[in-house]
Amino acid sequence: MSIPTQFSNGSLIGFKLSSKKLVGVENQYKGLRGQLFTPIDGGRFVRIDNPRAIDSDGLRTLEAQGMTKDLTTVAWLPRTHPDGTLTYGGKGAWLECQNVSVPKEKRLWFRYAFLRFGSLPTNAFAVLLAFPGNTDTNPLPPYWICSVKHLEEERLGANQTEWIECLVEIDPGADFHGTLKWVVGTGHNVADAQAIPDGTRFARPGCLLIDEIKII
Repeated sequence: MSIPTQFSNGSLIGFKLSSKKLVGVENQYKGLRGQLFTPIDGGRFVRIDNPRAIDSDGLRTLEAQGMTKDLTTVAWLPRTHPDGTLTYGGKGAWLECQNVSVPKEKRLWFRYAFLRFGSLPTNAFAVLLAFPGNTDTNPLPPYWICSVKHLEEERLGANQTEWIECLVEIDPGADFHGTLKWVVGTGHNVADAQAIPDGTRFARPGCLLIDEIKII
């Protein structure tokens, strides 16, 4: 199966969603400081998570808390950054496509923008996971797309990226058939690997916009 290349309607045919309210289709989206994103191709793009579903304290609304998925038990977390910082994923949302085939001579291509809606130590992040054989366990090594920490350190504290074209080798040297999942998590930086945050899991998340996906 090939991946639907453009998001032309609100049904997201061919994809599974963690939540229809946290993952949706937009024809424009405004960032934290007013930057307006519009699609480059297809007329629409997908939004993963809903950073505006928060209360006056910057925590998720009760409804949004019930729709998010717990990420702390997923095998690829925590993430250790080059400076030694640990990031644990708290709650998150995702877009999933099953029965995807990527021949070893091909690459997965997608165009994305990552937006921050909070600041450190809440290190919201976006990651691409590939699960061989359409299982939901034992993913290949994750492809880290972007994070608030990345915006802070490598983009001079920017509030979002621009549209970025991303080319990913899913399984080097081998044909891949399985499930692809784009995940946005409310990550939390901790000093102690045992100190997994609790209440702050519901802190304001980041947001990943995906304009187009294809195999090239």
